[in-house]
Amino acid sequence: MNAAIPSKISYSDTMKARKAHLSGLINLIKPKSGKTTKIETMTIAAINAEITVIEQQLEKRS
Repeated sequence: MNAAIPSKISYSDTMKARKAHLSGLINLIKPKSGKTTKIETMTIAAINAEITVIEQQLEKRS
């Protein structure tokens, strides 16, 4: 079996990429009309919570 190739990407870079990805997801989920479903509201809240956690982790590393 081949050994896994170690990644040279830093943890901070990974977290920044994850944050950017989640921000992009929010833009896809945002309703185009003024009405939102409960699922959309809960999904957006969960993504925002994850972004907040990522920001806190990045602040700790700075």
